Amino acid sequence: MYNTKESNNNPQAIGKKFLDTLFEFIHSVQSEIDIMLPESASLQFLSYCKIIDYLISQKLSKNIIIKMLCPFDENSKKLIKQIVPFIVYQSIKLSSHKTAAATVPNSLLFIRDKQDIFSFSIDKHQYDKENKDYNENRNKNSIFSVNDWLYSKNVAVVKNSVSCFDIVWEEKENYDKMIEEKKHSDLLVDLITHDIGNYHQVIQTSLGLVIFLLEKNKTNILSPQDSQKIISYLTTAKNALTRSQSLVDNIRRLERLYVQKDLKLVLKNLPDAINNAYSTVEQTLYDNNPHNKKISINMVHGHPTDINVMAEDLLDEIFINLFSNTIKYTDSAEVKIDVIIKDYFIGEAKYWMITISDYGKGIPDSMKKELFERFYYKAKGSGLGLSIVRALVERYRGKIWVGDRVYKDYTKGSTFGMIFPAA
Repeated sequence: MYNTKESNNNPQAIGKKFLDTLFEFIHSVQSEIDIMLPESASLQFLSYCKIIDYLISQKLSKNIIIKMLCPFDENSKKLIKQIVPFIVYQSIKLSSHKTAAATVPNSLLFIRDKQDIFSFSIDKHQYDKENKDYNENRNKNSIFSVNDWLYSKNVAVVKNSVSCFDIVWEEKENYDKMIEEKKHSDLLVDLITHDIGNYHQVIQTSLGLVIFLLEKNKTNILSPQDSQKIISYLTTAKNALTRSQSLVDNIRRLERLYVQKDLKLVLKNLPDAINNAYSTVEQTLYDNNPHNKKISINMVHGHPTDINVMAEDLLDEIFINLFSNTIKYTDSAEVKIDVIIKDYFIGEAKYWMITISDYGKGIPDSMKKELFERFYYKAKGSGLGLSIVRALVERYRGKIWVGDRVYKDYTKGSTFGMIFPAA
């Protein structure tokens, strides 16, 4: 255990040993880091010493979880907005937790993994701009010094701070779970009452018109015009029933993703999953293809047997949904899709990057941000397809985004990009 006092008003001498030890501690973390920052100056200190940058690099290379408690105020909000895409964040006011506030000094920080705790305290000093020993660009009109730092689970002040973190974080997780449950419940109610209700209304109206025409012609032979109308109404009812069943299948998939928390991932080959998806979509077109569309895929990759990820059978669904989406939004009979798979590195971590490009209508920039949201109101059909895609990609520790096939010309088609950790 380290127990070292270190204090200096010179910003150039925060302490190489301190920083080296802290960076080594962060580098040793394998799965999760908890960070407690009782005041916004603490966050500024982490940014000032490039500790935030190193935490994010570890997040990207190892996919570790970063949990941070920190006040959200005028001094910290800009930094927090920059880092929230990479961390799980909760705003705090330490004074509201009376049991901990009396014993935890305002400047105490701690960074914790599952094995150990690195705690330290800082001071933020005002300094004279004319003093050449200070770097004016470092942090405007203030500078930091480290008072003391240590590894310890036993020091009372550290234990109280950790206890405060655990209490606040448990409250956050309970609240987040409650909100997520409500959103999920609202989604299912919307889908059942809105989309399925609409499809059933179409079926009911179409069959009602068929009955009316048949009753009108009880004693007479149907005219060619009435026969054609009956066929049209029955076709409309059949299509609505098909879409309704498709929506029920998507709801079942979403519910399976939501309920199944314990993942059992196995080695899956990406080119195989893409080929399986292509075969499924091609068969669907063979069975039901009123517009006589034909799909063709050009896939480029290295050694296909080596392109593996950790996933499950639902991996195929990602590409089934993307290919089906391309067919839906391509007006021409020929639906061309280009698939490229290549390796991609973030730090030392290897990923597989997949880009899927089409030649359809494209997606305006104004629609891209909302595209993966559940129940997307501008989508054809139920709007669930791409929300399922995102849920599955994130389920396998991946990321997904959308852009234009031709730079800054969305009308030439879209490109969906994904990365997955290589297995």
